[in-house]
Formats: sequence, C-alpha cells, structure tokens
Amino acid sequence: MGTDSAVRADTFALLCALPAELGSLRERATSERRVLGLDVLEIPVGSTRLLAGVCGVGKVQAARAATILFAEGARRGLLVVGTCGGLKQSLVPGTLVHCTRAAQTDFVARPGRESEPDADLLAAWRAVAPGAEGWFLTADRPVLSLWRRLRLARAFAGPCVADMETAAAAAVAAGAGIPWAALRTVTDGSTEIGHFEFRANFASQAGRAADTVAALMERLSNEGARGLPPHGTAR
Repeated sequence: MGTDSAVRADTFALLCALPAELGSLRERATSERRVLGLDVLEIPVGSTRLLAGVCGVGKVQAARAATILFAEGARRGLLVVGTCGGLKQSLVPGTLVHCTRAAQTDFVARPGRESEPDADLLAAWRAVAPGAEGWFLTADRPVLSLWRRLRLARAFAGPCVADMETAAAAAVAAGAGIPWAALRTVTDGSTEIGHFEFRANFASQAGRAADTVAALMERLSNEGARGLPPHGTAR
C-alpha cells in the first residue's frame, strides 16, 4: 500500500456507493488499480489528487473502503458523495444537502455513533456548492416507505436525510484524525411515492454532488496559495 508522505499531504479520499455517483470525475481518472478487492481510481484535479473508491452499498463496505483509501495515502481529507432520501418535507428531489452531523441509526443508543464534519471543509464546499444542511442518518437498509421515514425523522430535530454509508466512513475518518465532509443529492422525498421517485430521479441526480468536487479542490488550492493553513489543521 502507498507510503509516500507527499501523497498523504495532498491527496483526498473520495467515496461513493455506486458508479454513477462518481459523475464526471470518472472521466478524469488517469489510473485504476485493485487493492484488497476495491477498485481505486487516481484522479488529478488541479494541484491536488483524489483517490476514489466505489464501495458498494452499506456501512461495512463504506468503512472498509475508507480504510483502504487512507492506507493508500489519501490523508488530506475524506469526501463522501452520492444520493440520499429526504426525511423532511422541505428536502425535495434535486436538493443538494451538506452533512452537519452523521449518525448511525441501528440502535437506540447514540453516544459514540455520531461524527461531525470538519468545519472548514464544510464551509469551503458550501461556498462552491450552495445547498441545504442537515443530519445524515445512516441506516442498514433503504428507508423507502413513508412509515419508516416518518419514524426515523421524528427522532431527530431539524432537516435530515437517510443514506447507508456516510456515518460509517465518517467514523473511520474520525478515528484516524482525518477531516471529512459529505454532500448528497436528494432523489426521493418524504412521500408515499418515495420508492418510485428514487427510480425516476437517480440517473439524473446521482453524479451531481461529485460534479462539485473539482470546484472545491480549486477553492482549497487557492486558499493554500494565499497562505491559509490546510483544512483540518490547527489555526
């Protein structure tokens, strides 16, 4: 696995569940290698690099992929992209949502199962990709029925969405001391036809979050050129 300290200094990990969620970044890949069963794509974006992994659906796959990407040298930060289901009426299909806290929702107990994104990384991403903010509630299975959405949303105040990877990958990043942030696009709202909305909207919405990453990398590079400290470091 990668051990070059220079790579660790300027390389971000990018994680998504499904191939379509890589968006146009897939076309930028200059190399691809298979590491412990994960296809790792190297994607240059300006002066920085991404190591991207399409992990598959679910928490176990996400945690495994994040661990591999970090071990391969992507230590600057973790970016999680993809789609999600809106759990509040205001989060309609097509809405970009930035994660303000990721929570695993398998059990009633919440301590130790929540992670906050890096504040500077979140602010930089919001600056180039305006959108809503909310909790990302990571579940074991798709939250498609209206009953399950309402039941999950009642446990959390404020805007929130359902996904199946973010909290697990964020927990790995937090444990490794690596800053992270997540952006997803709502494909289906909190309605009785959520399952049909997902099928109708996934193709058009899948890559939208990933397509904002190039602008984020450019902003971070410009901030570095002005002498600002790297995101996730002490000021």
